[in-house]
Amino acid sequence: MATGLTESIQALFILSLAALIAGKVNVIEVDASGTILDLSGQPYYVPFDPVLSIDPSRHSGVPAGLVPATSVTAQYSPITKSFLESQIASYGNIDDVWTDQFLESLFISYEGQLNGFLHDEAEEWLQASNISRVYLSSNIRMPKFTSPPVSQIKAGPPAGPYFTTPSPTSSRLDIHAAYRLRKDEYASFLFGAIPNPSGGWTKTNITLDNSGAQYIPVPSRVTLMTKSLPLAGTRFALKDIFDAQGLPTGAGSHAYALMHPLPVDTTAPSIQRLIALGATLLGKTRTSQFAHGAQPWEYVDHAYSWNPRGDGHLTASASSSGSACAVAGYDWVEFTVGSDTRGSVRKPAAFVGAYGMRPSHGSVDMRGVLPLAEEMDTAGFFARDPRLFSAIGTWWYEPSPVRIKRQTIRFPKKLFYPTEHFPVSNPAAQVLYDNFAAALSKHLKITTVPFNFTSSLLDHLPSRNFTQFQLASNTLAEYRSWVSVGKPLIEAYEGKFGSTPTFDPRAREMFKRGAMHTNKDFIEAQRILHAFRESVGSDLLKADIKSCSDALFMYDASTGGRPSYRVADFNNMEGAAQALLAGPVGGDGDTAKPSDYFTYVASMAGLPEVTIPLGQVGYYSHVSREWEMLPVAVQVVAHRGCDDLLLNIVEKLAGKGVLEGVKTGRDTF
Repeated sequence: MATGLTESIQALFILSLAALIAGKVNVIEVDASGTILDLSGQPYYVPFDPVLSIDPSRHSGVPAGLVPATSVTAQYSPITKSFLESQIASYGNIDDVWTDQFLESLFISYEGQLNGFLHDEAEEWLQASNISRVYLSSNIRMPKFTSPPVSQIKAGPPAGPYFTTPSPTSSRLDIHAAYRLRKDEYASFLFGAIPNPSGGWTKTNITLDNSGAQYIPVPSRVTLMTKSLPLAGTRFALKDIFDAQGLPTGAGSHAYALMHPLPVDTTAPSIQRLIALGATLLGKTRTSQFAHGAQPWEYVDHAYSWNPRGDGHLTASASSSGSACAVAGYDWVEFTVGSDTRGSVRKPAAFVGAYGMRPSHGSVDMRGVLPLAEEMDTAGFFARDPRLFSAIGTWWYEPSPVRIKRQTIRFPKKLFYPTEHFPVSNPAAQVLYDNFAAALSKHLKITTVPFNFTSSLLDHLPSRNFTQFQLASNTLAEYRSWVSVGKPLIEAYEGKFGSTPTFDPRAREMFKRGAMHTNKDFIEAQRILHAFRESVGSDLLKADIKSCSDALFMYDASTGGRPSYRVADFNNMEGAAQALLAGPVGGDGDTAKPSDYFTYVASMAGLPEVTIPLGQVGYYSHVSREWEMLPVAVQVVAHRGCDDLLLNIVEKLAGKGVLEGVKTGRDTF
């Protein structure tokens, strides 16, 4: 909150905007943090704090009100007409924030040797254009023309779109970042975020219509690409269990948010690495409470996000569903971050038709992330483009202490194809799985090995009992979450408010069971995990000096090409299937079918796993009363530490045309 001199400056800023508005700009709302405006029918957000303040030396002066502006940077002189035209054309092609309405003013900076100058044709082009003002960096020779007026400045802002305003405290010209406001129509976000000049981010909560949907400020891709960093130009959203400086972490719970109302003062190291690589944070996405996998109808404190695919009423599965829906719904989000303990990236990726990754356990520093089961917790991500997906994984997980870094000379020779799991129930989906296996054989020389994976898996389980194995996994999640999160939260809440907090049904049940476990139960569950991890790594998915992993394992993490809905009763309709999350809760007589819960293999063994969208199949929707398209994806698992192998497979298959980027919206392809 602003005080003293800062409040006075902001008040002057507000008054100047209210009184001095350029013709193309319609101001919708002004407050101390910034301005919401309409530029030729498109909403934008302009933060109060400028990115640069300049003192124009001649002619152009300081124009009144909010003025759209474009900045270009030249490396060579003379600065030609073709250069200016090509730069502006490229902005239109690659940016989703810039439009030609930003050509009201033009900043031209020169970063070449000695001094630069405008070519005669460039001068003629500027004179014939509709540009109202030109600002040249001081190392560019002043042109001869006087219309449009030209000023020299020390340096312009980085390339991209901006808004200029008169400084409220001086005769200078302030240059502000331009954020396009994008509607969160699928309710994927909790809130947006913009950079805070003092460090970290500032939360935004912008609504513009009666729908109640938030509008997320989206920065220019052109401006972000000026950074010479591997992920420059990418924008991402973050699951609300990760800390980001200046933003609250609510973990999907009103009670938790009440006890942690203040923004956190540090950023999780895993997220700080993404920022250091050049990625830009847009805001936080919705999660089930405390990352416990919950069905859509079990969400109470926050509404469940909407899966954009098919008829719009499909589930997006587990706790990272908000991040999954964002990447499937919005082309202004290049990737999103989630957590995966027992499938919370892999399953949502499969249900929305996106690329998803769970890295090897131990790959990512999990400080600053709300824990669920530290023995299985990982930080994963979603993306639409296979090449970008590979690049993000390669760069983000590069420092991993468990990553096997030795050079491989070939791909694994075997692909384990579980005959008790395939064929899936939809024959059209099965064709896609068979085509994928054939592509691995054709392009990467990986031979499909059909066999009963469950039978081999049981040899690595206590008493060959899969239900007991699942219950051990449940114990790890329930006990850890209760001891680290539930118990201290309830005690603090009762001490402050004198009442017991309420939770969503799934979290309430998890905490109840967690409180019943003893430390002895927990230690035994740890023993089962470590024994399984050792056994699988040495006997089932083994290390290989030439290929990192001697074999791969494939399966389906969704519903076999059948629709699964966000409304429980819809899953009783003909052709539908209910998505499975956690296994048996214990004491209820349930018997798990191992082939329905293969996500547990990578979770308990600490293995890397990728979700790869393969295509889509038709289904008749009893909701829309139309034929719709449903995404189909495959899971591929490798030996622990062989994350690079999986990412390389995705990249290679994309290069062969086997894999392609997925679309946003109703259809995956």
